Amino acid sequence: MKTELLGQEKNIVRVKVEFEAAEFSKGLTEALGEISRQTNIPGFRKGHAPRRVIEMRVGRQALYNEALEKILPGALQQIVEDYALDTISDPSIKIDDIQEGQPVTCELTLEVMPETELPVLEEIEIERLNARVTDEMADSLALSIRKQYSTLETAERRAEDGDVVLVSFTTRVLDGASSAESNPQKSDIDLSDENIRTEVRSALLGKAMGETAEAEFDVEADYKDNTVAGKRVHYTMTVEAVKSRILPELDSTFFKKLFGEDTEVATEAAFRDRLRDNLLSRMKSENEAHAANRAVEEISKRSVLDVPESLVERQVQFLKKQDEKEAKRRFGAEMKDVLRMNGENEAEYENFVRTRASAIVRRTLVLDAIGKKYEVEVSKDDFEAEVDRRAALYGTDRNKLLGALYKDKDLIAQLLDDLRYAKITNLIMTLVKVQDVDELSAPQAEAGSENVSEER
Repeated sequence: MKTELLGQEKNIVRVKVEFEAAEFSKGLTEALGEISRQTNIPGFRKGHAPRRVIEMRVGRQALYNEALEKILPGALQQIVEDYALDTISDPSIKIDDIQEGQPVTCELTLEVMPETELPVLEEIEIERLNARVTDEMADSLALSIRKQYSTLETAERRAEDGDVVLVSFTTRVLDGASSAESNPQKSDIDLSDENIRTEVRSALLGKAMGETAEAEFDVEADYKDNTVAGKRVHYTMTVEAVKSRILPELDSTFFKKLFGEDTEVATEAAFRDRLRDNLLSRMKSENEAHAANRAVEEISKRSVLDVPESLVERQVQFLKKQDEKEAKRRFGAEMKDVLRMNGENEAEYENFVRTRASAIVRRTLVLDAIGKKYEVEVSKDDFEAEVDRRAALYGTDRNKLLGALYKDKDLIAQLLDDLRYAKITNLIMTLVKVQDVDELSAPQAEAGSENVSEER
């Protein structure tokens, strides 16, 4: 086999390949054997039909194409090695007329990873928020934890802030003409829950058992219940019970329940110190992640590269599949129906997904380029440490986790990718200039809000 690099334009490479007559003949023999074994030809046992009969059945050109399919993989592997190509899709093939007994010539067009021109990372300036835990934050967390371990007792009084109210309620949809009321339903309503609608909470405060409260409001268009989504509803609620929340005492019994029997936390002050330390640690991690995201985004903006459309299209399809799963999970509907509920059209959605996909691919290519430049690799120790971390996080045996990973090559590949990109991101934060601030400047605050949740 002979090859010749015909040219490269951006990330498209053209290679001329000439197969010797003997190479093509070998591929033709393999193709004939396979077609013969897989095709039912009357009058012949499978695998024993002569060539002329097979040609009459499938056509000479189809036979030639199958022969090329047999010899192209090896040729492609050699081309990739000889020219150091990083291909990202199957090649397109242009074939000259085939004359048996003569060399066979074809032209391969391959899409390869684009060259990425990185900025000087040491010139990138990023702001990182200082982590600060206030008394109000610690108090809020302490209250939240105590509520998780609280008990409820029926109270012979009117509902107060912090109570849980058991109500029997009916719903009426107001759509111009009053519709019939729904069948009565029962529900516990936590008046301290921030997610409870203000109208409902206000109506129930001060009500006693047996009293009726009414609330009316507009339901969001994307609400999970399609019968009320995007409509104005009227609730009629009858209080069946007022329940007082009894919070646990901040004593050693409670601390042992939270932190284990051997905990050193024995006082309320120590408990709050522990919460402050946990909050501070979490905030530092979050602020670091936000800063790293801004760094990657800034590097991506300053990098010069042509994003391959094929990779964007793959990412588009991946994102659409994720959206479809989420639409089914949250609303029990297809994505097109969710779009209609939100007043969006499919063209707008398509443009949004494609823009997002392009940004994700661009960021990934930039991270890959940084990893290649600085020779970032995932070691065995990195892998082992991550397995140990995940086993502890999931509360599972490490060997069981390893077994599950090794059964699925995709899981292994994903884990290694996660580790590699994490190492690249950590490296970036050691190279860029980081300024610790109490408040982000407007440009960095905007960048952070736009990209912190973006998937790779």
